Amino acid sequence: MGAQSDDAARVAGLPPSVVVGVLATITMDAAFVAASRLGGEAFTTEKIGPELVGRWVGGLAHGRWRCDDIVAEPKLRGEVATGLATHYATGVALTYAYLLALRRRRRSPDLVTATAYGVATALLPFLVMYPSWGYGCCGLRSGDAARTARVMLLGHTVFGAAIGAWASVLGGRRAPA
Repeated sequence: MGAQSDDAARVAGLPPSVVVGVLATITMDAAFVAASRLGGEAFTTEKIGPELVGRWVGGLAHGRWRCDDIVAEPKLRGEVATGLATHYATGVALTYAYLLALRRRRRSPDLVTATAYGVATALLPFLVMYPSWGYGCCGLRSGDAARTARVMLLGHTVFGAAIGAWASVLGGRRAPA
């Protein structure tokens, strides 16, 4: 990637991987909103949301690694802001990992591998977040397993595809750093 491409991929002095990560996460969130509006109850659940991520992170900060049901946990001050910050920081970190792996292999981002990567990142909530929230592996004890899986797979698939699309648009032929 030439100097001009590097400059074009930077927004407000941010590294391209941060820009791509934020844009991919915004795209994921837009897909969540569109799916809930267009798909109705099939893509709507009270078992997932930024407030619950913030509540979980607040618990982690106080050494609480697991709860019986995150929805039943007491609300925390600033949990929505904490949840959104965590969601976007995670999106940026996952994007950076993908782009760094490609760069080390001297490969360019593409829609297929990025989408597959996005689907693979759904393992994080399925195997880490959901069990910590009291939902069990893959959300099977959530009482809403089909919807939580559907929503998470949709979001992470779109996230991966968005990484591929935004990296291609902003980074040209090489993985942006």
